[in-house]
Amino acid sequence: MIQRIQSVYLLLVMVCQGILFATSLATFSSYENSYYLGLTGLYKLSSAGEELLFNSYALMAFNILIIVYSAVVIFSFKNRKKQVRLAGFNIILLCGFILLMFFGFDNAKSFLNISSTAQTAELSTTYGIGMMLPLLSLIFCLLAIRGIRKDEELVRSADRIR
Repeated sequence: MIQRIQSVYLLLVMVCQGILFATSLATFSSYENSYYLGLTGLYKLSSAGEELLFNSYALMAFNILIIVYSAVVIFSFKNRKKQVRLAGFNIILLCGFILLMFFGFDNAKSFLNISSTAQTAELSTTYGIGMMLPLLSLIFCLLAIRGIRKDEELVRSADRIR
């Protein structure tokens, strides 16, 4: 039963959330400095390297929780009703992650606006692919629930025929 389409969808949830470790959520640029917001925090880019301005380890821990929980949902294929409930809770986790991510984005933007001096130009913001991946994960999780329910209906219809 691991080869079902819902397992593929849940695996895609894990892949999307895993890609977040390597991508940036947003990039902030001003005339003098460039910053990027990643899963682990806000970094200032300079010729000397990256300087961590503040960390967001809660966001990273939440992402790891979603990845591990998605694996648990995949391997609970023997009990489809339980798998639907677990996938539903995974949707709640993803919604919480999205809210936490946007809160971190807003926090980073306000931090940069407060710390910038009057001489620096206005910050321009470029959203990264990392802002869309959790939404894509949410869609994949919804598709997985749909696949699990179709499997449950198929099993019930087969039991009626007997």
